[in-house]
Amino acid sequence: MDSNGHVNNGVYQFYFDEARMQALENEGFSLAEMRAKKIGPVIYKAELEYSKPVSHPDTVAIETSFGELSKAKGKVFQTMKRMSDGAVVCKAVFHSLFFDFEKQRPWKLPDSFIEKWN
Repeated sequence: MDSNGHVNNGVYQFYFDEARMQALENEGFSLAEMRAKKIGPVIYKAELEYSKPVSHPDTVAIETSFGELSKAKGKVFQTMKRMSDGAVVCKAVFHSLFFDFEKQRPWKLPDSFIEKWN
């Protein structure tokens, strides 16, 4: 909580990160497999637009979609809603790429994933 009694804006990014990883799991990107292959998503730009506060004991739901994908880069679009009234509390766009940490270079996204979300 921040000094105003709201969830701190930095916590929103943690919530969005957790939702992104769940969304990737749902798309077949196993976190364990990515770790084993030493690949994973990297955020290089974050745009967040806060519209309403979240206070204790509010719960939120996050919708996640992917778009504007190229071979290694893309955007993740996320909307956080307060469960009590369905109000949108924050919208976010995360610019990301998949990265091969062993080779220290971008990793190519599967064509099927690009085709599905473009």
